[in-house]
Amino acid sequence: MLFSACNCTPGASGLSRRGLVCAGGAGFVTALIGTLIGSGRTAQASTLNRPVPEVDRLNVTIVDDIMVRRSVATQKLGGLTVERAQPNEVPDKAPRATLVGEWGLSMHAESHRGDEVRQILVDFGYNPVTLLNNMDILKISPERLDSLVLSHGHYDHFGGLVGFLSAAKGKLKAQLPFFIGGEDCFCTRSIQMAASTARSIGRRSSTPISCS
Repeated sequence: MLFSACNCTPGASGLSRRGLVCAGGAGFVTALIGTLIGSGRTAQASTLNRPVPEVDRLNVTIVDDIMVRRSVATQKLGGLTVERAQPNEVPDKAPRATLVGEWGLSMHAESHRGDEVRQILVDFGYNPVTLLNNMDILKISPERLDSLVLSHGHYDHFGGLVGFLSAAKGKLKAQLPFFIGGEDCFCTRSIQMAASTARSIGRRSSTPISCS
């Protein structure tokens, strides 16, 4: 697992609520990965000291999203080709599985550079049932993945992670990197209450928290 530097720092009076929650993010992920796919280690990502690699072609497949649109014609948008999923049901047979849309997001990216092909799973949707169902229909194989990425710690992006790792146990590549944006990935967000609302329920205050 590669983490960027954590932006959650203790205040002068000790570890803040924000710091406590943020510090727990790395421990949660480390324990999760270690338990489900064997021994692992946490490392801080290093700064790229060379030009950003360029690829010849990139295919991005939406694995899990709030809506499934099928039987829509292929579109050309500038240099991009947008293809909609086609029905996977077999004619004259009862349907057994179909792509499911729900609140959540997961994407599969496949890059091509010469003869080199890399596959990355970005985020894990809201629940593993939908994620695994859609991966099976889209023929995305866990054993072919070269890395995993979690953008941030909201349940609609990592709720399916545990179930995915359980189902893929023993199939994933050895030393598979898991990239996460830092311990603050799991920070909670607090919004200061409007003055009118605060007055209606009594005097109270909260400190705004911004986790990027």
